[in-house]
Order: sequence, then structure tokens, then C-alpha cells
Amino acid sequence: MVSQKPSVLIVDDEQVVCDVLSDELSGQGYLCCTVLSGNEALTKLATGDFEVILLDIRLPGMSGMEVLREIWLNHSDTATIVITAVNDVDTAVEAMKLGASDYIVKPFNLDEVNTSIHKVLETKQATDKSPTGMDAIARGVKARLDSLLGYSKIVAQETIDIARWLGMPEKEIRRWAAIRARHDARRNAAIESLLNKLERSPLAQKMMGIAVPYLWIPKPDESHN
Repeated sequence: MVSQKPSVLIVDDEQVVCDVLSDELSGQGYLCCTVLSGNEALTKLATGDFEVILLDIRLPGMSGMEVLREIWLNHSDTATIVITAVNDVDTAVEAMKLGASDYIVKPFNLDEVNTSIHKVLETKQATDKSPTGMDAIARGVKARLDSLLGYSKIVAQETIDIARWLGMPEKEIRRWAAIRARHDARRNAAIESLLNKLERSPLAQKMMGIAVPYLWIPKPDESHN
């Protein structure tokens, strides 16, 4: 179940988009705040906590991807849903690698936005149960290895190694590893679902002959040769 009155930060340079999303989500019981730039978004995050951020990619000044990276590195407790007119496979996959929980292409459907928020909050509630000490180690490792294709497995293993070196309880380490594995499996499934949706769009259909054959996404049970 979604928690009572979760807070949502809406980041879009179009005031009308902010107003539409804020009106809809406020009517659903969410506590909404809107900003028109990436810099404003980071200022809000520095002074308050938000469960979910709805983030546009094309923003004045700091881009949405730069904001997403900052959220991923410094506000990992916040779930981010990208809502953008950028209907591009590579951008979408890069957003997911940087921690986006979903990628919705404009013009969006309000029911789709509501459903996405509900799902990411449920996932967040499950993930939040993992030990904060382990998460702190993982964030430090991710900051150094985020450019590697197989970063997820490497992050998990290095996190476990460091935790053992620090003498953290093995039971806590195994519990975190199990939660992490489920999270990574959901992330890979979300990326595959995203690609399936984009394949049906007119823009993506023109790109698929070039982009998709060269796009490799590791699956949870796939091993490297």
C-alpha cells in the first residue's frame, strides 16, 4: 500500500505541465512541490525530503540527466521517474542506469503517471528495509564504478567485500545481498519493458535498425565469457 500523503517534487520547465501534474497528484493525496529548473530541484532536495521526483530531461541550465546523477549519488532514498519528450532509446537506458525507476514519454497519460508512482513507492518501501550501513558503502562504490557496463554486479560484490573487511555481521550482509539481487532483477525487467514500449513508437521504429542490434543489456542470470 502507498504510504499516507507521500511527497512528490515535480521538475519541469513548462509551468502548465507542473500545474497539471500537481493538480492531479494533489487530488490523489500527494504533497506536491513544483520547480522549473534543475538547480531549483537540487536546492529543494537540500532542504527537504521527497519520496518521488518527476523529472524532465530538457531543463534550462543544469540538464535533467545531470540532476538525475546528483539524485542517484546524493539522494538515493528518493525515487525518480523521468517524464520527457525525449523519445530516445539510448537516453532512456542511460536514465535507467543512473537510477530512474521509470521513463514516461510525453504526451503522458495521468493514469500512467499515477500507476508508476504507486509502483515505485511500493518498491521503495521494500528497498528501504535494507541496512543503512550497507547502503552507505554501496553509494561510495557506485560513485567510482558508475561508468562500467557491468557496474551492478561489481558494486554488489565490492560492497560485500568491504562490509566483511569492516567486520559487519554475515547475516546482515546476506540479507542486504538478497534485497540487492531482487532490486537488480526488477531494474533489468524495467529496462526490457521500456525498450519494448519504445519499439512501438514511431521515432524508435526509425532508430531500431541501428540502435537495438548493438545494444546489450545484461540479465540477472547472464554470465560473462
